Amino acid sequence: MTRHTLLFTLLFTPALAFAHGGEDHGDGAKPALSANVAPRAEAHTELFELVVTPTGDQLTVYLDRYASNEPVSGATVEIESGSWKAVAQAAGDGSYRAKAPQFAKPGQYPLVFTVQAGPDADLIETTLVVAEPAKPAAEVRAKGVGTMWWWVGGALAALGGVSLLLKRRTPRRSA
Repeated sequence: MTRHTLLFTLLFTPALAFAHGGEDHGDGAKPALSANVAPRAEAHTELFELVVTPTGDQLTVYLDRYASNEPVSGATVEIESGSWKAVAQAAGDGSYRAKAPQFAKPGQYPLVFTVQAGPDADLIETTLVVAEPAKPAAEVRAKGVGTMWWWVGGALAALGGVSLLLKRRTPRRSA
């Protein structure tokens, strides 16, 4: 009986170590951004703060006063990224928009904004990061579950094989 208990423990203890999967223990690559988080860039100076988001083929810039968080209307906002340059047009909701279809693709885009609002002028730099679309959670979970069943099946097969070997080696007692 002791031999069977020891054998059972040796076979199933490693299976318990693999009973979970898919967690990030800090060694792997960083997970992709969730699909419901829009790409954005943020920056501020002593005068202004801005938030930038790509929407379709446009770049939307939300511009506020840094000290009061008051939206800045009627400003001139020029945007540069590499060789691309544009002047953002004021929208009715206190934001500014410019045609920029290149920001729809994943990548990192350095941006430089020149803001002129009345007597105040400023130069603001930031980087827009557009991440790859995240994989559906169901696909990630399904891969982990499949791996677990391989381990369980292998452990059961090994246990069955060892049981058969032990049964053959055990001498029958005569009564």
